[in-house]
Amino acid sequence: MLKRLATSGLNFAVLGISILVFLVSFFALNSLAAAQRPPTLTVLAAARDLPIGHPLTAADLVEKTVYADDNAALYIPAEEVPDLIGGITALPMYAGQPIFRSSVLAPAGEGFRLSAFLAEYPDHSLFPLPLSENNITAPDAASFLPGDLIGITVVIAGRPQPPATPTPSSGSWLPTPVLTRTLSLTPGPEADLTEALDRTFPPLAKDLFPQGVRVIAIEGLPQPVSSNDPNAPVFVSAPQDQRLILLIPNASREPLSLALQQGAQLFISLLARGDEGVTPGFTYWDFEDLFRADREEALQQP
Repeated sequence: MLKRLATSGLNFAVLGISILVFLVSFFALNSLAAAQRPPTLTVLAAARDLPIGHPLTAADLVEKTVYADDNAALYIPAEEVPDLIGGITALPMYAGQPIFRSSVLAPAGEGFRLSAFLAEYPDHSLFPLPLSENNITAPDAASFLPGDLIGITVVIAGRPQPPATPTPSSGSWLPTPVLTRTLSLTPGPEADLTEALDRTFPPLAKDLFPQGVRVIAIEGLPQPVSSNDPNAPVFVSAPQDQRLILLIPNASREPLSLALQQGAQLFISLLARGDEGVTPGFTYWDFEDLFRADREEALQQP
């Protein structure tokens, strides 16, 4: 009897040890597998098929777990859902597809898609200002950074002559009419207003954006070349046209485009802050008056 109990106790001990070894091995293998498995993160995905131009709502989004690999920065984390609501889809999406930052026009996509800025400024446009044009004077593009406030001053040297076809008269050609500056002799306040309006004839200078415009991006900057091998040859690419991408009101696209085409010179200046209101512009005759006033003040000093 004692021998049988001793044998049974030994069998239970072996069984217990076997179960303990199995559990230890199971948890060790699970820990090893978990350590080798890449970390995961929760991102936002499309709850259904979404077409281009669809305004995103909370019902269009679901959470999805993906591995945190090299492409994880392209996805939008689940905690950024407030920055995605109200955004516009810039690319078609399919149900269950993780949403890329470059696929939406929303604050969550800023820095990944240039046009994402338009989600916050729907009445504005992104305008390319070419710094390489002959009639543009500006600091080098490397002097600008995204977010800088700039002003654009256009100088008009002369008014374009209207097209005219001369007709022969008495064997000679009629001279082409030339626009000249005339002053009204009407007395009273109307005369002052007429003279002031008459000073808008070229040459003149005008600040197109007294309040300033924001630089969103700079294009054409040389890209840094890095190599681990100091003896490796460095290939320098041809210089590219430098452009500033500006955020301007939609109503200013046409005036700025015409100024680039007709302006004798455009000056780009960096601003600390813009001026409120609209500037009347500065003409050559205003410059004469300013010069005359400064000269009179200087000559009258003892």
